[in-house]
Amino acid sequence: MPTSFDEVIDSGLVTVVDYKLDSLYNTDENAFIKFCDGLLIKAIPKFKECNQSLDYNVDYTTNPYTREFVNTLTMYEKDILADYWVIEWFTRELQVASRINSALQNSGSFKSHSEAQNLKAKESYLNGLRVKVKQDTTDYLIMYPSTYDY
Repeated sequence: MPTSFDEVIDSGLVTVVDYKLDSLYNTDENAFIKFCDGLLIKAIPKFKECNQSLDYNVDYTTNPYTREFVNTLTMYEKDILADYWVIEWFTRELQVASRINSALQNSGSFKSHSEAQNLKAKESYLNGLRVKVKQDTTDYLIMYPSTYDY
């Protein structure tokens, strides 16, 4: 049975607290689904080490939408993809915050360094998340040594 996009995205959403996503979900569930799917589709190529194909089928013309991977993913594969999804979401949030910070500093109306320090802390968190995902990927690869030629 193919793995639904929802299985991966729901796992990522456990980590994310975002009032804008909540508002989008409450306002337009279809737009929310397409936005989250877009982040997942952007995250998929980052998991180059996956032992199986991450090909997927997406069709927004059906009711309900078709949004699934061709294969059945393991819980480890879903977890790694969910973390990559979070990275994509967080990177997007940082880019928005960085643009706002830059605009405020250029306008002269933003004199405090607190936002810059906050941005630095967020970038540090993102880098830590990337390290965690790489370690999880390494652990995943170690679990399946027979899939590699030596």
